[in-house]
Amino acid sequence: MIKTTCPLCDKQMVEHTKSQIEKCLWTFVREARNPVAFARINSRTCPECEKKMLDHNPSQVNECVNRFILDVESLEI
Repeated sequence: MIKTTCPLCDKQMVEHTKSQIEKCLWTFVREARNPVAFARINSRTCPECEKKMLDHNPSQVNECVNRFILDVESLEI
């Protein structure tokens, strides 16, 4: 099941509105898929495996991002 903390704003995902979820997911996916470009701004921790996003290789990024999206979509909000 989902670890309920949002990787961007540190709020619980169940406290998000649908528009907040979409905004946070879009931002997280964009930053996760291009961690080098955003590392200076924000060093993100993966919500699935709790490692730094910079420590992931491309296949791990895709796997963790896809798992997180599925977990968030499974929330009934």
